[in-house]
Amino acid sequence: MASSERNQFRVAATSAELAHSRQQAWQLYQPAPPVTVPAFGREWQLRPGLTFTPFANAVRCTAHCAFCSEELQRYDGHQLTAKRLIDDYPAYFARLREVLHPFRAWPLGLSLSGLEATAEPQWLRELLSCLTQLEHQGVVFDEKVLYTNGSGFVHSPDLALALQDFGLTRLELSRCHDDEAVNQQIMRFNRNQPMRHNGVYATTVRWLHQHLAIKNSCILTQAGIATLPDVERYLTWAAGLGVGQVVFRELSRLEGSYLPNVFTEWIEQQRVPIEPLLAAVVPTLEAPRLGWQYTGSTLGYYYYNEHYRWQGVDVIFETSSYPALQAANATGVLQKLILHSDGTLSGDWDPDSRVLSRIAFPAPAQP
Repeated sequence: MASSERNQFRVAATSAELAHSRQQAWQLYQPAPPVTVPAFGREWQLRPGLTFTPFANAVRCTAHCAFCSEELQRYDGHQLTAKRLIDDYPAYFARLREVLHPFRAWPLGLSLSGLEATAEPQWLRELLSCLTQLEHQGVVFDEKVLYTNGSGFVHSPDLALALQDFGLTRLELSRCHDDEAVNQQIMRFNRNQPMRHNGVYATTVRWLHQHLAIKNSCILTQAGIATLPDVERYLTWAAGLGVGQVVFRELSRLEGSYLPNVFTEWIEQQRVPIEPLLAAVVPTLEAPRLGWQYTGSTLGYYYYNEHYRWQGVDVIFETSSYPALQAANATGVLQKLILHSDGTLSGDWDPDSRVLSRIAFPAPAQP
């Protein structure tokens, strides 16, 4: 089994081994010994390869996805950082420099996620400039990933050039269906967002493909992509746009760990379990579905992936567990670092949980 700082990769040699991996999934992940880093007046235990997220919410999101994780609140949660917009850029970027200073020379993955980073081009440009300056000062990002619905590229295509200059590893572009009407039912773009239309999406993807490595991200849902024929049709469509890698994600398994609301209800009603898809693609290594080739499995601390090749496209099926993520957090080892929009640096999506450092930004002015 090959290990990276973030996960472990194995290629099953037998059908029994593959079945065992599918059954145990993330439970087979073997965490590396934590590293100790002094920061903010004490020592912290960090998972090797952890990621840093400057939570993107300078403006409201340009879509309202029915599965949005920012609308979920744990029973032990306190507040949602998505409700607090970044309204003081100089203070925010000064804080960004401050919180990353103790972690210079420690390799971090950069995960640009939260709401929609491209929705406010000025903020994203300033963020990339600030992070580049920090790299010159010794901060190390060994992987840089942007998770986006792509809407901001329509009016600001130069963002692709800025990301290329920044050395973005890949751009994960969300699209939940190859039919724009079905996709809109799931992703629910604002009406003024051209990205809702397939023609605009196709033009944008072809432009991005000239400058960045693109991975399409498709959430599996009963209303959208749910069966293997659906998957193969989506892959044909994506390949026609020049996309060479696609990930199909099962909706994260909540297992009763979040307060019930319309989003948790939708997630459970729309869930497409990944196991039947995997069994249909490769029931056994000796008898894969025609055109499919198994290439390996990834074990993460709260997720499990299987990798395939299909007609020249790299395909990944992914499942994940929020309770497994919370169990890893409960060990006391920091699994990731998140700079929230109120200036709090924490090891959790909840800005009041696993706090490393807090600063009081002035409250935003009321309209």
